[in-house]
Amino acid sequence: MKCFQAIEQLQNLIMDSPKVPFSNKVIINKEQALNLIDEIVRNIPEDLKDAKRVLEEEQRILFEAKQQGDLIVKEAETTIEKMVDENEITRLAREKSEQILAYTKQTARDLRTGANEYADEVLENAQKYLEELLETLKRGRDELNKAK
Repeated sequence: MKCFQAIEQLQNLIMDSPKVPFSNKVIINKEQALNLIDEIVRNIPEDLKDAKRVLEEEQRILFEAKQQGDLIVKEAETTIEKMVDENEITRLAREKSEQILAYTKQTARDLRTGANEYADEVLENAQKYLEELLETLKRGRDELNKAK
């Protein structure tokens, strides 16, 4: 910034100027001092414009950073929601599979019990039939033996 350079030059002019004996006063070159002051006055608007541009750029950068931050937060929230939904879906699927498995096991037990009862009934009927057949055979043999 040119103003600061001109101010430093003015300070150096004052510091390097000869002192008035027995006082704190210095003798400065009026023309040099006024030229430096004129340079400061001329450069203030330009330096202010530069400062304004820097502030605007800073605000733009901060705005973009905030937008990017908001976008990252939104994406993170979406990802978290998906993960929660996936966990919920997984939990529901696990519950449903456990229900299906329990139903299947109960159905298998019921079928096995029914099949055993049916098999026992068939075997009981077969046994009765065979006992009757055996009794018929025994009577037939007894009659044959009596006839001899």
